[in-house]
Amino acid sequence: MKYQVAIVDFSGDYFSAVSSALAFLGWAPEEGTSYLIKPNMLNSKTADEGVTTDPGIVSALIGVLRGKGCRACIGDSPGNAYPGKARAVFESTGMMKAILEAGGEFLDFEGQPPVIGHINSELVASVPFSKHILEHKIINVPKLKTHVQTVMTGAVKNLSFGCIQGASKSKLHTIGNTPEKMAKAIIDVYSYIRERVSLNLMDAIVCMDGNGPSFGRARRISKILASRDALALDMVAFRMAGIDPLCVPYVREGACRGIGPSSEDEIDVIGGPLPNYEFKMPSTLLRGLSLRFGSVVKRFVPRIYFDKDRCVKCGECAGICPEGAIEMAEYPEVDDSKCIRCYACYEVCEYNAVKIKQKALPL
Repeated sequence: MKYQVAIVDFSGDYFSAVSSALAFLGWAPEEGTSYLIKPNMLNSKTADEGVTTDPGIVSALIGVLRGKGCRACIGDSPGNAYPGKARAVFESTGMMKAILEAGGEFLDFEGQPPVIGHINSELVASVPFSKHILEHKIINVPKLKTHVQTVMTGAVKNLSFGCIQGASKSKLHTIGNTPEKMAKAIIDVYSYIRERVSLNLMDAIVCMDGNGPSFGRARRISKILASRDALALDMVAFRMAGIDPLCVPYVREGACRGIGPSSEDEIDVIGGPLPNYEFKMPSTLLRGLSLRFGSVVKRFVPRIYFDKDRCVKCGECAGICPEGAIEMAEYPEVDDSKCIRCYACYEVCEYNAVKIKQKALPL
């Protein structure tokens, strides 16, 4: 039996679009079950900016669950999370208001001690998960975006990084200091979570291309995608974005390991034709070459710098840097010799003060 991915148009009615996607899959909640809806709440930027999951989709899902007498809980761990940050992000994006009005329940991933998951991995021995992840069936609600480190981000990465409690997720940047190692770490963590996932529902209403996941270009394509399998969903979504999904390292890793479909031939797309939107890819694609071939190539890989006119000196960039390459003086300063080009600082900055500068290639 093939994997199925549903694709539906969004024309303004969230409940209708979500219900249609679920009907194409033949998915319905188990009556009386407790579900955790896991959106992408990277930071305080809104869904219309192409960064976080659309509250309307989450509200519609809550309605579907409550219609079957289910408990609808919602939670996530934002980038560089610390106590209180998740609540602030949910409130500033309008997600908290949507949850409460729909009758859902906000769960603070940072409010309880973590549960240590022992991962079957040569790279990651154990991971501190939010305990809420292991107490509910999961409905994964990612956002379709490009990503300066992983090329694209979608369903699989939303489950792997977003389920790790606190700032511990930044350690994966050190462990995953090559694209291949990062791909292995993402799939290792995803494999631990995968069996708990009941549904993946992707927000592709307003997406992001270019230098995502925070400050790329917002692109409205007005689609919602759904699948029982996160890797299958990513394959279809990334193809829709105009990229061969096997060019995304973690997709290739998952396919080679048989964690989901091994190719697009094993997937049926239902509900409508698959368009091609030709997303602009990140400017950081040379990063993989630098990590394979060393300092000669690294000189031409995009590096970070700080825009002092935008910087508010909050220190989030220094706090998330896994290598300690950023120090807070009057303004942040980066030691380029320590920087591994993971761009975690770029991802978490909410003020667009961390910039990526491309050096011209020699001809």
